[in-house]
Amino acid sequence: MIKLKQFLAATVTSCSLAAINMPLQAAELVLPNEVAASHWKTAYMNEFAAMVDKRTSGSLDVKVFPSSQLYNDQDALAALGTGAVQMVWPVSVRIETIDPRLGAINLPFTLTDKLMNNQCYAKGLTELMSSYVEPRQLKILGLLRAADLFFIMSQRDVRQMSDFKGTKIRVIGGRVFLDTIRALDASPVSMPASEMSTALGQGAIDGVFTSAGGWAEMIGQTGKHAYYVPNFSLTTYAVVVDKAWFDDLSKVEQDAITSSMDEISTKQWKEVVVEDQKLIDKMVAGGATFTQATAQETEAYETIAAKNKKLFANEHPDVLPAMDAIEKRCL
Repeated sequence: MIKLKQFLAATVTSCSLAAINMPLQAAELVLPNEVAASHWKTAYMNEFAAMVDKRTSGSLDVKVFPSSQLYNDQDALAALGTGAVQMVWPVSVRIETIDPRLGAINLPFTLTDKLMNNQCYAKGLTELMSSYVEPRQLKILGLLRAADLFFIMSQRDVRQMSDFKGTKIRVIGGRVFLDTIRALDASPVSMPASEMSTALGQGAIDGVFTSAGGWAEMIGQTGKHAYYVPNFSLTTYAVVVDKAWFDDLSKVEQDAITSSMDEISTKQWKEVVVEDQKLIDKMVAGGATFTQATAQETEAYETIAAKNKKLFANEHPDVLPAMDAIEKRCL
C-alpha cells in the first residue's frame, strides 16, 4: 500500500513538472486580407505580425491570410465575434454598413494628410469612430491611409466637371461614395474590383473611382486617362478588432497590439504617398495621361461636397461637430 502511494505521488510530481516545463500554446490572431500578397497593405500586416510576436515573446500568434485565402474583407468583418477572425483592415467604406455615422470619414474634402499626420487628431478621430461600433462588440484601433482617389477613364479624357455627365463610374460602394458620383451627374456602379478592368475594356462602364494601386495593378493601360481633384477623397483602412476578444487579452498583449499599430500608422501615412506617386509615374511613362484639376475647378467640387455634408449633417447632427472639436483641440 505504501509503495502504491509512493508510486502515485511520484507520478503526480512527474506530471506536474512536465506541465510546468511544457510551453504554453500561443493565442491566435487571425487577420484575413483580400489584396494580393505583393500589395503594400499585406507587407504592413506582415510587419505588424512580426512586431506583435516580438513584443509578446510569442504568446500571440498573428496569422495573415492575403488574397482572400480565408475571407474577403466584407466576410471577415461579419466573422468578427465568431472566433474565426479576430482582426480585419477593410477599406473604411465597408464599415458604413455597421453604423452610417462612420460615413463621415468618407465625405469629400474631409480627411487630409495634414490632419491625419497629426497624432492628436488621428487618435481622437479613431476613438470617436470606435465609439460608434463598440456597442456592436467591435473596436477600431486605427485608421491607415488607403489612397487619394481619382477617376480613371477608358476613352473620355476628363478636363472639367461637365465631362462626367452621363457616364457610368464604378465605385467601391457605400452611400457617401454613391451620392458623390450622382452629384457629378454620373451613374455610380458597384462591382467587385476584380471585374472593373474587364468592364472598362468592354464599355460596360466609362470609368472607375479608384487608387493609384487600382489603376496600375488592376486596370492597367485600359484606363487611358486619369483625372485628380486634390483632397477630393482621401480614403482609409479601418483596423477593426473583436472587442470581447481584445478585452480578454493580457495587458502586455493589448499593449503589443496597440503600440505596434500606432508605430505602423505613424510611418504608413507618409510612406504610402511616395508609393502611390511611383505607380502614377509608371502609368504615365507607359502612355497614360494624368490631369489635375486647377484651384478654380476644385472650387466647384467643394461646392458639391458642402451640399453632401449638409445632407449628412441633417441625418447625423452630432458627428461633424465632434470631428470639428477634435480638430480645434489638436491643431
